[in-house]
Amino acid sequence: MKPIPETFSADELLEKSVQRINQAFYRMTVGVPFTEGEPIVKEDMSNLTVNEILEKIKEFNDSNPIDEHYKVFLHYLAQYPVSMCKRRVSHLLKFLIGFHYRYGQMLKEEHFKTVKPVSMEELAQIFGRSKATIHECIKDTEGYWKEFLELMEKEKEIETKAERELIEEAKERLRKEKLNSEEKTKQNEGTNERTLATEEREVYRP
Repeated sequence: MKPIPETFSADELLEKSVQRINQAFYRMTVGVPFTEGEPIVKEDMSNLTVNEILEKIKEFNDSNPIDEHYKVFLHYLAQYPVSMCKRRVSHLLKFLIGFHYRYGQMLKEEHFKTVKPVSMEELAQIFGRSKATIHECIKDTEGYWKEFLELMEKEKEIETKAERELIEEAKERLRKEKLNSEEKTKQNEGTNERTLATEEREVYRP
């Protein structure tokens, strides 16, 4: 990022600082679904050497990355070392690149409207691939992304339907409880009235 000019006012400095924080948080957030928790696919590391991992780290470091990209890169390297280090673009790596890019676009629209979206240049640096390769990965995973969105929409519909059913069940249960409560109240009132009538007869019996 370009340095903030010293001629900026206090309000301008505050605004720019907030923008930078949002941008940095956005960059680190995009990769979270793919790098936290259990890996999407567990890779066989039996053919991966320590030298390959070190070379990958050196290659990334030599690209002069920004601070936020270190976190994203290391998370991907820790979860998917084989796909990250091997020269051949695996199906998994293609998936990660394509989905990282598109999820970044979606995340921006939903929660980070003022930030710059994930760029192919940034992905090229994070994954250590050429911009042409990044473009190819994004293009080749378009169909998978559409299927993913359709699946998410179906799951959302199922959840919405289930929520409606739970709400209706809760309403019905409350209605029955109210009716039972009213019935018990009436029964208690009838019992009290009979008891009171009996007591009055006892009192006024000649």
